[in-house]
Amino acid sequence: MRIQKVHPGLPVARTEKVVTEKKKRGKELPAAVYEKTSNKDKGHIYDKMTVDKLKKDSERAYSSLRRIVEDLLARQGKAFHLLKEGDQVIVDEQARLEAQELIGPDGILGIEAVSQRIVDFAIAISGGDKSKLDTLRKAIDDGFKAAEKMLGGLPEISKETYNRVMEKLDAWERGE
Repeated sequence: MRIQKVHPGLPVARTEKVVTEKKKRGKELPAAVYEKTSNKDKGHIYDKMTVDKLKKDSERAYSSLRRIVEDLLARQGKAFHLLKEGDQVIVDEQARLEAQELIGPDGILGIEAVSQRIVDFAIAISGGDKSKLDTLRKAIDDGFKAAEKMLGGLPEISKETYNRVMEKLDAWERGE
């Protein structure tokens, strides 16, 4: 496997390997608990605590992936800031296994975890207002389309994540 179109110059965040809460406690936990807060200055009600938690969760997941890539580059005597357009990086077995764990069924970048963070974020920023569901769906759809355009296509896991997001939004709409 090869990595192409790497964008050097992005900040590198070092983190220790992240273990999901589910693995720590051995049981399924909700990604977020809805608690309404209000922002009276802007006249919009949203769940700031959940939004902040989801941002931190996403940053932690992103940092884990960045660490895998940084370590991969280091094993090959390379670094983000030294990569040039067209440089190729060979993905070794260690990086492949670590990435596979991240995107696996229990991984923090897996379909369930990512789709749940997206839905929890959508519900939180809407203040739990189902009348905003069409706006939320459009924003999510636009985000996936932008990613597809940027990447020149979406990998299967992203397509499955999108479908799972829409299923979860449908369930929320039905009150499930």
